[in-house]
Amino acid sequence: MESTIKINAEREGNYSVLKESFHNAPYKLTHYGSPRAQKHLEMIIMSASPGIMDGDILTIDVNVKEDVHFKLFTQSFNKLHPMKNGAYQNTHMKLSPRSMLHYVPHPVTPFKDAIFYANSRIDMATDATLIWGDIIAAGRIYMDEAFQFEKLHSRTEIFREGKLILTDNQCLMPKVQPIQKLLFFESYTHQATFMYSGPWAKAMKAEFDEILSGEYEDIAFGFTYAAENTLLLRALGNDGELLYNFLSMLGQMCWEFTLHEQAKLKELLAHTSEVDKAERQVLADSPTEAPVKVKKGRIKKQPAA
Repeated sequence: MESTIKINAEREGNYSVLKESFHNAPYKLTHYGSPRAQKHLEMIIMSASPGIMDGDILTIDVNVKEDVHFKLFTQSFNKLHPMKNGAYQNTHMKLSPRSMLHYVPHPVTPFKDAIFYANSRIDMATDATLIWGDIIAAGRIYMDEAFQFEKLHSRTEIFREGKLILTDNQCLMPKVQPIQKLLFFESYTHQATFMYSGPWAKAMKAEFDEILSGEYEDIAFGFTYAAENTLLLRALGNDGELLYNFLSMLGQMCWEFTLHEQAKLKELLAHTSEVDKAERQVLADSPTEAPVKVKKGRIKKQPAA
């Protein structure tokens, strides 16, 4: 089955609103609560299907216009059923100037013999902000299907003003890789990735250095300033819901930090504009001095002594 989800979010006054949308079976797109309960837009992707089947192709296309603040949620874990050929999810998100997108979906759970390809491309303006996450589970742990999937290939690319700044490329094939050892899942069953890309990523890194300095029970993680204005965090754990809550917490921290910095910048620009306006008014009200007249004439040569 081929399915499509399209979202076009725009700014109307002080509110970010859903301007246009499209979805077809088995997916449904709806507001996450009251449409104007807050100034930013919140939408949730729902599905009537028990999961992704062999041959399924899902296309997600999101356009976040100027000054829009948008949070996109998912309903539940994304289950990947047994397959012979594989399923695909293609995601394209465009972030216009001063926009902000928060997208941290529920974990992907591959069943035995599942084959899944996920390709995501994010095109950002210089001053846009991206809060992004994804979580990969080993499989249905309590049905003895841990690392029994065939292949899971996830590729995420971030472009800023058309220039590629980061690629996160993971190809997991448990039958031919030491996937439970060092540099893979080690002794854990779930892996999470979190990205924060925007004008204040370096400042957010400093906040993370302080806030995440301690150890978290049942979660191992590390983070780095991975690219220009881009922060990357990788985490391991044994509970998908726990990792989802962890990424959601990080996402909310980044969201509030960005709002704070945007408000400071807006206030600074407004103040600068007022100062410039006042200076122009002073110059306009000042009397213009008359030009100095210079008499022309010859310089007499002095006689020699």
